[in-house]
Amino acid sequence: MQSNLAALARTTSLWVTTILAMLLSAVVLAASDNNWTERGDRAAELIRSAESADTIAERNRLADDALAILDALIEHPDAPDDVIARSRFDRLLALRARESMDAVVEEYEALLEDGFDPPVWVTVAAADAHLYQRRPELALEFYQRALADAPDRQPTRQAMYWAYLESEDFRRAIELTDTLIQQAEPGSPEHQQASIAAAMVRAYANQLAEAQERLEAVVAEHPENREAARNLATIYRWRGWPHRALHHLEPLLEEAPEHTGNRLLHAGLLDDLGRYREAVELLDQLYADHPENRHVQRDWMGRQERRRWAMTLGGEYGESDGAQEFGSRDRSWDVRVDAPWIGHHLQPYARINYSDARFPEGESDYDRYGIGINYRRNRHHLYAEGHGNRTGASQAGVTVGYDWEVGDHWSFATRYESFSADVPLRGRLQGLDGWKAEAAVRWQAHESLSARVGVSRLAISDGNDRDAGLASLRHRLYTSAHHVTDGTLDAYYSRASQSGGPYYNPDSDASLVYVLQHDWMTWRRYEQSFTQRFVAGGGGYWQQHVGTDAIGLVRYEHLWQMSQRWFLHYGVGAASRVYDGDRETRIDGQLRLRGVF
Repeated sequence: MQSNLAALARTTSLWVTTILAMLLSAVVLAASDNNWTERGDRAAELIRSAESADTIAERNRLADDALAILDALIEHPDAPDDVIARSRFDRLLALRARESMDAVVEEYEALLEDGFDPPVWVTVAAADAHLYQRRPELALEFYQRALADAPDRQPTRQAMYWAYLESEDFRRAIELTDTLIQQAEPGSPEHQQASIAAAMVRAYANQLAEAQERLEAVVAEHPENREAARNLATIYRWRGWPHRALHHLEPLLEEAPEHTGNRLLHAGLLDDLGRYREAVELLDQLYADHPENRHVQRDWMGRQERRRWAMTLGGEYGESDGAQEFGSRDRSWDVRVDAPWIGHHLQPYARINYSDARFPEGESDYDRYGIGINYRRNRHHLYAEGHGNRTGASQAGVTVGYDWEVGDHWSFATRYESFSADVPLRGRLQGLDGWKAEAAVRWQAHESLSARVGVSRLAISDGNDRDAGLASLRHRLYTSAHHVTDGTLDAYYSRASQSGGPYYNPDSDASLVYVLQHDWMTWRRYEQSFTQRFVAGGGGYWQQHVGTDAIGLVRYEHLWQMSQRWFLHYGVGAASRVYDGDRETRIDGQLRLRGVF
């Protein structure tokens, strides 16, 4: 009996011990599971805080703390598979918050190679990274893949419009943003975000007036929305109003001085306003803070052009029939080399200009070289150039000028040449020279409407003074993402102080011409683009003692933006004019190349 009781006691003790061990293991496992969850939640919280951080240093610190937690979880030998999966997914978000987009793409590809099925928000993060790395078509594939799994996810649909924009599909971008507005509750954050996107896609499609109207409505209804206010300041800048834009941006700079978008816009406005030192210092700091940010890289590299040499090369050849007042088989070419800026305001340059033409009495030319310097500061521009001629008499001279932009709408320009290349080439055959002075005032309402009035006097050494005036009105007739049509009305009048002379010299003459110019951006890929330009114009020309005749012109040109630093422009044209009652038709070809090296 005692033996049986002892055996039962031993059995009971064994069962109790086993049960207690199992309970203890369950408690330990539960505690371990809670620890995995808590650490993962902590990393997710850090990522959310990094995405909304006010300063760059804080954002990077929070993202780095999240990455440290996630890497520890991924590398822990006892971490469950679901913890490793979640940690690897969250890691992409932390890398995106830190703007390490190459690493985001690499991590996503590694997930697929390791057999993981990334959730929607991870696919969207990879799409964002591809878009950031200028692969919009691939980004669209990722966004569409994400929408297939979660068709109602609004952030994904909002992100897609950027991919459409950068793929040059403006129609779908506009349709998408308009749909997002319709589906969002009025006044909600989603509705505000969609309204901002709808305005900006129209701005990128050259519809700046409508973009401005839409953003002003959002700002009026939601003055606390910083993104709407910043984009409105951007539109003001694009419309040619840097003072207004800066005034609108200043409160945002006070509220969020470390915001990258605010700082980039601020640097651009400082540059527009001729505050070059401040612009350079701000961009250098931005580049130090965000060396991987594409927008920062673009603007910073653009400013580096001021520290490089630049060259502009242009040439023209024309064939004329009929009247010989301005010669036949005329040629011209010019080369200008701009040196790097000294400090922030001075820029030396050198130039060579050549032009010649054939006249019944012989061939005449200008062959000029010059050295000058520009001074630009706070929207004031002064320049001075000394020059001479390599053929004929030395005829050394000087050119000085002063331009001034006042506010957002007015600008003034003055110029004086002691030996002017505007003295008719035909007069050069008789040894004539002369000086020229001119002044102009320009008013610009916005990018689609401007007017200019100018006056000049050309004093030729034979005693003839020719005074002229020009009034011009330019207005935009049509605009879309890839098409822009402008119309310009030019009115001209001139008179001479004396009649006759060995060159074309009407006692007085006038013209009224209307010119249409249509630019078709046929292809664009970020900084590279190809534009076709079509120009046609016509009007009337009046000459005292002769009467009025019709005049006209047509042109076709190609404009290649080959990179951020190189630009090529060439074209052909034909014009028909009347001199002393004789009609002249001129056909020409032009070529211009500009580069920074």
